[in-house]
Amino acid sequence: MQSLHTFKNEWRPRLTEQLMTGLATELMPEQLRRSMEYMLHTGGKQIRPLLTLAVLATFRVDPAPYLKVANVTELIHTYSLIHDDLPALDNDDFRRGQPALHRQAGEALAVLAGDAFQPLAYHWLMDPILKLTDRQRVALTSQLAELSGPNGMVGGQVLDMQATGATDLTLAEALEIHSRKTGALLLYAGISGGIIANVSQATLADLAAFARAFGLAFQIKDDLDDLAQDGREEKQALPVVCGRSGALHLLQAQVDQAQVALAVMAERDQIDITLLAEFLDYFQSALE
Repeated sequence: MQSLHTFKNEWRPRLTEQLMTGLATELMPEQLRRSMEYMLHTGGKQIRPLLTLAVLATFRVDPAPYLKVANVTELIHTYSLIHDDLPALDNDDFRRGQPALHRQAGEALAVLAGDAFQPLAYHWLMDPILKLTDRQRVALTSQLAELSGPNGMVGGQVLDMQATGATDLTLAEALEIHSRKTGALLLYAGISGGIIANVSQATLADLAAFARAFGLAFQIKDDLDDLAQDGREEKQALPVVCGRSGALHLLQAQVDQAQVALAVMAERDQIDITLLAEFLDYFQSALE
């Protein structure tokens, strides 16, 4: 099994190429296309589609035919970033060092570009060229709708918005916000790979446990990094809710849970989980 570093170097350019090529084939007004391309060109970690591909590789499934399926999380994630930056929500002028889309193209077009990314994700899942069974398409579509909608990411965004002015946010409330807003799409990324690889229900549950713990750990580290870089203390940030030491303890607990889920899966399915385990190395700098 190749290292995560090598895996990323191989698959990130291919994921980016699929995004841009796929967008170019869609029929849409040129102004809308340029706005959507602008957001995709700003560049992100692509952690969600990479996680899906890594699950496939772990179960000895060639990731190459499934780039389009994996990238649906990037479409949903990008729409959420566009809308988060809007004046009515976070009112951020910059995204990844570049002007936010509403600053680059205007607020109306930013709203519409975000709107366009959402159905495009489901349109891509329905592409008849993809090597998916009807059962897999239904499962992927249902899970994406569940985890990106009011019961998942969007619900988390609303809870996050409500918590901005809160003065007595509990740890349980903060965890619910982050498990939805950040964790839900990472959960989908993990289990979608399992759906495509036709794993058992027991293994799918282990993948969910791994991805759920990874998603929460990802948010905790992000909160810790924000606090270290600019001292930002948002009410819902976990280092604010439970202190820096409490957040570090919680981060370690999530990493431990993710490792246990992988170990159980490795023993049951007799697979090499090294690639997935290396995703957890992202948190070591915070824990050292």
